[in-house]
Amino acid sequence: MRKYTIKKASLEINLAPLIDVVFLLLIFFMVASTLNLNEVRATIRLPGTDTIEGKERTAVILYVNKNGQIFLENEETQWDDIPKVLQDYMHQNELNRVTVYADKEVDFQHIVNLLDLANQLNINQMQFSLHHQ
Repeated sequence: MRKYTIKKASLEINLAPLIDVVFLLLIFFMVASTLNLNEVRATIRLPGTDTIEGKERTAVILYVNKNGQIFLENEETQWDDIPKVLQDYMHQNELNRVTVYADKEVDFQHIVNLLDLANQLNINQMQFSLHHQ
């Protein structure tokens, strides 16, 4: 009579591919998930205070529309008057920074004129912004 021996399959599990898959899943979920800042703000509760802090103005705001009209703090101003008016306004409010909100269709010469004016008035910071908050 013949004896048949049954070979037992090796029951060892190779963990290297399993670890690779786990790390790939971990990286995928870390990259794919986004942090919703509104949820974070909703969960943060700040302590109260008796002092009311106002938003301090740090810059003069100029608006230039696509027709080339310039507005200093929502008041229309002529280009010829802008150096004196801007200098007086900055001196009264002790500001030395200008923020310019310009329409995307503004002639580039108007921007160059503002840069020249800033140089003449020794304005050390001029910032161009895309939208007004």
